[in-house]
Amino acid sequence: MLVALPGTGLPEVARLLGRTHGVRAEWFEMDLTEGDGVARLLSFMETREVEVSILINNAGTGYNSRFDASSLEQNEATIRLNVLALVQLTHSLLPALAQRERSYILNVASLGAYFPMPYMPVYSPTKSFVLNFSLALREEMAGSSVRVSVLCPNGIRTNRYCRELIDKQGLAGRLTCQYPDEVARAALAGLAANRPVIVPGVMNRFIRAVGSFVPRSLVMRVVSNRWGARAKEVERRPVGAGV
Repeated sequence: MLVALPGTGLPEVARLLGRTHGVRAEWFEMDLTEGDGVARLLSFMETREVEVSILINNAGTGYNSRFDASSLEQNEATIRLNVLALVQLTHSLLPALAQRERSYILNVASLGAYFPMPYMPVYSPTKSFVLNFSLALREEMAGSSVRVSVLCPNGIRTNRYCRELIDKQGLAGRLTCQYPDEVARAALAGLAANRPVIVPGVMNRFIRAVGSFVPRSLVMRVVSNRWGARAKEVERRPVGAGV
């Protein structure tokens, strides 16, 4: 069951998956930030008799700018998609997942969940929520059939804008960012191994490990240098998921 924004090639992807792997691939184009979005998705799934054994909450958004240069709509959309839609989908599908012999929930946070991020001041707190929500839910579901993991990638080379943003970061971008297939393989391997937190990439795991020992002032300078230059160059443009 694939869900994405209209115009992102979802029908073609579903057909490709069906032909390549001989599976039933349903799709539903929608904006999860719309007020009735989750309800419409659940209604569609019920109509098509879609049964879920693995829930992957991957949709996310963010902006790269100073907070006072952002719009209220940008901030609200970030919170609605990264937090509210994830909670709604998880809460709605959890009862059915718990009835299966084995089921999985994978929530996609970010390496930014561990650090305050100047020039992405709302994005990183939403991902911190995803991280802590996932770990809390995992503890609650211990002993049940539901396994919960959270994925914390660094930058991902997805759409053209994300690739351009990563390339402008020079060596730091090349060392820490990955391609979607690399992240997907690491995510599914970690989910199958029942790891609570999955951080793809050796360099990213190193950053996470040393981050708690580095003075916060230094962390703020590094993050500001990495994201601030691009924010000054281009304001009010979406960064996309997985940054």
